Amino acid sequence: MSGKRDDRLALATIALGAGVALLGIHAHIALVTGVALGIAGVLLAVRGDRPVPAPRLMIAALTLAVLAVIAVALLGLWEEWVAGQRLSEGASPTYVTAAMRPYVHAAAALRSFALFAALAMLLGAAVTRLSSGVTPAPDRSPTSGK
Repeated sequence: MSGKRDDRLALATIALGAGVALLGIHAHIALVTGVALGIAGVLLAVRGDRPVPAPRLMIAALTLAVLAVIAVALLGLWEEWVAGQRLSEGASPTYVTAAMRPYVHAAAALRSFALFAALAMLLGAAVTRLSSGVTPAPDRSPTSGK
């Protein structure tokens, strides 16, 4: 059962990484987040028979990265709506620009967090891929022959 779960994690990571990369095609940090998730998924897919050592942590990293990117997209929609409302009410562009500054900072923080989570996922996938799945050889010290 664990192998199927690990394979599903790899496929979901590849698919969600591609989606994040396409969503962030104009924001370089979101594009890099998607590419990092995609590479992590590929590394998980080619890990061989080795089980993923901490699948819950990787699922959490994937979930947090994707949720942060979705939050950035929703925050961008909210920001545009609020800016449009303020400008349609006759507010000065300088006021609207100053009012949008906290939203821009929040979006930048969320993008950075998404990249952090994606790179954490990539690190976990790389460690899983590069770890040796070989059991240690038995001790071949001479015995007394009993």
